[in-house]
Amino acid sequence: MKKITIEATNITPKQWANLVLELNIMRKQWKPYANIKLQGQGVKKIINYGTNTSSIGFVSKMGLKDR
Repeated sequence: MKKITIEATNITPKQWANLVLELNIMRKQWKPYANIKLQGQGVKKIINYGTNTSSIGFVSKMGLKDR
């Protein structure tokens, strides 16, 4: 098993959500080659709301408003 840790500082909640969604795209593309897991606070929720077409109000549903 190989492991990478990404720590993001000075990142807004909206940027965090976008980063998680982009990592999820990479995870899906790498599926034939490796089993990649994404773990972190709110990752499942971000992916669920961010990858379906009915989530137009994604930022407001998640409470991810820029402070």
